[in-house]
Amino acid sequence: MKEILQLKRIETKINEMLCPKIDIADLDSNDSGAQLHIYSRALAALAVMQSSNVDAETAAKSVTDGYNDLGIDAVFNDIDQKRLILVQSKWRSGASGGIEHTEMLSFVQGIKSIIGCEISDCNSKLTSKVAEINSALNDVEYQIEAIFCHTGNQRCADFVKKPMMELMGDMNDDGIEMLLFSEFSIADIYKYLAMGNNEIDISIDDVLLENWGFVDNPIRAYYGIMSANVLGEWYVKYGNKLFDKNIRYYKGNTDVNNGIQDVLAREPEKFYYYNNGVKLLCKKIDRKMIGGNENKSGLFHLEGVSLVNGAQTTGSIGTVYQHSPALLANAKILVQMIDLRGEDAESAKQITRLTNTQNRIDSKDFAALDPQQERIKEELLFDSIQYLYKSGATISDYEHQILFDEAIVAQACASGDISLVHLAKQNVGALTDDITKRPYIILFNPSTNSRALVNNVRLLRIVEKYIQSKQKNTEGRQKNILIQGNRVLLYLVLNKVRQNHSKYNSELIKWGEKEGEIYSICDSFVDQMYAVISKDDYSYTYITMFKSQRRTKELIESIEGVQRSGVEGPVHEINTQLTLDLGFK
Repeated sequence: MKEILQLKRIETKINEMLCPKIDIADLDSNDSGAQLHIYSRALAALAVMQSSNVDAETAAKSVTDGYNDLGIDAVFNDIDQKRLILVQSKWRSGASGGIEHTEMLSFVQGIKSIIGCEISDCNSKLTSKVAEINSALNDVEYQIEAIFCHTGNQRCADFVKKPMMELMGDMNDDGIEMLLFSEFSIADIYKYLAMGNNEIDISIDDVLLENWGFVDNPIRAYYGIMSANVLGEWYVKYGNKLFDKNIRYYKGNTDVNNGIQDVLAREPEKFYYYNNGVKLLCKKIDRKMIGGNENKSGLFHLEGVSLVNGAQTTGSIGTVYQHSPALLANAKILVQMIDLRGEDAESAKQITRLTNTQNRIDSKDFAALDPQQERIKEELLFDSIQYLYKSGATISDYEHQILFDEAIVAQACASGDISLVHLAKQNVGALTDDITKRPYIILFNPSTNSRALVNNVRLLRIVEKYIQSKQKNTEGRQKNILIQGNRVLLYLVLNKVRQNHSKYNSELIKWGEKEGEIYSICDSFVDQMYAVISKDDYSYTYITMFKSQRRTKELIESIEGVQRSGVEGPVHEINTQLTLDLGFK
């Protein structure tokens, strides 16, 4: 009885907020099942709203339900949270039951087809999403969230969920969470609608700050130290609502966030010293009288709370809190709380914008302190090459200048170490995390050859130019492989050329004169990448190929195996001819 009442209320709400916005041009109004389709589509849009916090108009445009939809009823590229959201929805008129096994199988197969770029024969709503899908698949920071939304009252049984769990096992390799799964049943939907999907004011009472202080002018603000557990509780309770005024939401499983969680697990008592803290904007802040004028501890009441700096820190703390709250017992964090009472909306926007853009220091900036960078710069001046290794530098003379940003990637891909090739693709910043340790000192040390570095960079430029030109005539999965495989391709090209050129370390080679031959080498390796990845066992997991170090290694070893075997055929003939044309010795 409770579920029937909840369903009636859900029906009323979606009739009001979503049904008028849903595209139903393909439905027959005389069909007795048309209304069921409309509700199911509205439900898919609601799932997008629930997951991404977008408005009803935007969510309605994400609906792809219809003939030949692959079991995918909505597709949404959430650029704020870097997630590709795929939804299947089922409207259960009786508010009972759950997900059926055949429905889950259809959903899983649809996800595989989306990832495999096999949607050319689908309905126009789905094919119109190709650009959004490819944009997400080609971004190393993106995750895919599969949502099954239904108005049944039962949770998915383990045997029904098994196909999805198997797909997640295939996709989530090397600890990288590429694919997430969520189930929204009638209870979840009702709770979301009951709370209100519009912007809400978060009010928090009894916020405890240790060693607190304040600034009075021009805007009153408080600062102090807070237990990380408190932030964890906030994130679990409010989720991304905490970040409504922020320029970004919590991005989930990124290298930076994994690093934050690692510190919390290993050195929680030092977290305060390693982290920059968080900043809250509040419509109103009242300090309670408990504690008097002592600043050792203070209790505050906050209204209209929005966290405008520290979303990744807060989300990472929340993730740890959900799994192991005890780890946060000794972790502290610096908190700033700004009281916007009496201030206009522009003040909040200005604080948010400048907080997230000023004084940002990347790890690569510390490379400027390495004397090896200056040594390389001085050596290259004798060759009329200007090595720009400090942040903010830009190229004005392409022929006679190279950037550190180019050099670090080229050096990693020329190192022969596949783990560094993987870092160059996944998290290039990790290569400069500490200029006194590996991996940085593998790439830049007293034996680093400045002329070889220039040759590496110039080959990088040719490979990048090749990829850009090739993209124009390539579509679907092959285009995605070309884009995502850029560092693997550079590794293969550098490895081949360096091994076969006796003067690579002693001369600045005029690669521009040999661009056509380098393009042919690229063609050879790209064909081999396509061949390896097109195998059945990689048909839909290919997007993990370049995000998983293990699979990147497998791909490179497969291609290098072909090279070593000297297999007769077009690829072998091309490689032999290139050795002659380039004059390798």
